[in-house]
This record gives sequence, structure tokens and C-alpha cells, in this order.
Amino acid sequence: MRPFRLADAGTVEPWLTGPGLSLPSGALRHEWPHRLLADARILMQVAEVEGRQVGLVRLDVGPDRIAELTMVVDPGCRRMGLGRRMFLAALTQARGLGLRSLTALVDLDNTAARAFFHDQGFVQEGLVGDRVRFCRMVHAGEHQRPLDIEL
Repeated sequence: MRPFRLADAGTVEPWLTGPGLSLPSGALRHEWPHRLLADARILMQVAEVEGRQVGLVRLDVGPDRIAELTMVVDPGCRRMGLGRRMFLAALTQARGLGLRSLTALVDLDNTAARAFFHDQGFVQEGLVGDRVRFCRMVHAGEHQRPLDIEL
């Protein structure tokens, strides 16, 4: 995993047209990587295998120490365990930042993503439109209820 760079945009952009993902329309379409890199609250990393970009992880960090997690794996590289490794890297980053929890919004009909987040310890917390909202405490252990300590 390494930080997202402007040069990654051309490779990553086609991945962002899948279910539950989107890019701005109109004139802002070509500005998305610049806007994301300029926002200090958005942390993006690219997963590489043998120098090839294979995934993107994005954390949108809120002032409440809760981050929305967005993950996407190159469609040609799915079902190879990359998503799990990318998630573990994002979780390590979240812990290092002192974040409390992660959330993810998943399309209702995206059963693979719903199963993935469940397997990573996320709990379904309801619906937001036609998406399922998943939450996971950052310091949660395997199948244990986490402690949420306010400082």
C-alpha cells in the first residue's frame, strides 16, 4: 500500500464506475483526483502487486474520529484475497490515527461486498436509501465486542 498519486487517476477511474461508486459529472469529472488530494480529511492509498495498481482504499475522516471506508479492487484481481489485505492496511492506518470506528455503505444487492464487510467484523446498522450501512469499531477484536473509550 502506498499513498494515492495524481498519476494513479487514469488507472483507478474505471474502477469507480461500479455499483455503489461514482465520480462527479460534468466539468468536475476531470477534477476528482485534484479535489481529493487537496482535502486533508480524505486519505487514499493504492494497493500494488509487482508495481501494478490493483486496488484503492479511501478513508473520509470526520471530526468525530469516525471514517467512512471506500474500497475497490481492480475487477480483474478480485477473489484473490486483496480486499482483506487492503482492509487490514486501512484498519492499521485507522488505529494509527486514533479513529474510533469505520463505516461503509454498500448497495443492498451487492451480496459479495455485504459478506466481505460482515467477515471483517462490521455490523449492519440499517439502511441509508438503497444502501446498507455497516459499522466496525477500530479496536474490535475477532468476534469480540470492542471497548469504546472516550478520551
